Amino acid sequence: MSIFYILLIFSYILGSIPFGYIFAKFKGVDITKVGSGNIGMANVFRNIGPFYGILVLLLDAFKGFLPTFIAINYNLPDYQVLIIGLIAIIGHSFSVFLKFKGGKGVATSFGVFLAISPLISIIGLLIWIISVLITRYSSLGSILASAFVFTISLIYLFFNFGFNLFSNYYKNSKIFLVALIFVSFFILIKHKDNFIRLLEGKENKLF
Repeated sequence: MSIFYILLIFSYILGSIPFGYIFAKFKGVDITKVGSGNIGMANVFRNIGPFYGILVLLLDAFKGFLPTFIAINYNLPDYQVLIIGLIAIIGHSFSVFLKFKGGKGVATSFGVFLAISPLISIIGLLIWIISVLITRYSSLGSILASAFVFTISLIYLFFNFGFNLFSNYYKNSKIFLVALIFVSFFILIKHKDNFIRLLEGKENKLF
C-alpha cells in the first residue's frame, strides 16, 4: 500500500478521535447533551472548564496538522496533500466513533492549513482571538475568520494576485485556493445555526 493511502486512513482515523467527547466523559459529562451539544472547544470550555477547552482546541488542530505535515515531508503531489488534510477535517466532522457525527471542523481546518501556509492561518487565528476577546463569542470569531479566508481566497483566485500571502510550499496556487474556499465555506455552513442565534441574541458566550 502506498504512503498516500496509508496517510488517508491515518488522517481519517486521527481526525475522527473526538477529544472533546473523551475529556467530557472523563469528567462524567456527555458533551453532546449539554450546552450546544457540540464536541468542539467552545462547548467543552463552557461546560467542562477552560483547561479542557484549550486542550481540545490544541489537539483538534493537531489532528489536521500532523497528517498534512507528514504528507508535505514525503513530497506528495499538491492535490494528495490537500486530500489528506481534507480527510482529517471530514473525520472530525463525521467521526466514525460518533456514528458519523462530529464538530464544525474549525480547529482541525486551522491545523491543516497551518502545515501548508502558516501566514494565512495565523491571520485567521488572530481574527478569531481578537473577535473572541472583544465579543466573547467563539462562533462569531470562527465566522469572521472563515469569511476573511473565503473572501481573500476568492480575490486571489479571480484577480490572479501574487501568491506570497498564502504559501511558499504550494506551486499550484489554484488547487490551494479552491481548497481554502471550499473549507471556509463548509465552516460557514456549519455555523448557520450559530449565525441565526447571534442575530437573535441567543448565542452562548464563551466566557
